[in-house]
Amino acid sequence: MEYWFYSLWFWLGLVAVVAIIAGVITNAVNKGNETKRYVADAANGGDYRTLAEQGAAVNAQLLERLGAVEQRLASIEKTLTEIP
Repeated sequence: MEYWFYSLWFWLGLVAVVAIIAGVITNAVNKGNETKRYVADAANGGDYRTLAEQGAAVNAQLLERLGAVEQRLASIEKTLTEIP
């Protein structure tokens, strides 16, 4: 009856079970903390607001640039249509 306690397989199995349980607990704690960080970041606006503002600024610059290109193309088209 005492033999199973001194068996190598008993201890290997016990270590494996404890490691699995510890891994599950660690994963659960990490996921909980990650969720809390995500919720806090979303509640504060986080980097999403600054990214949206930067994107809006870039879009405004692109629209200005496209307007200038459109004017140039219109003048080129006008010049080409005036050539006999």
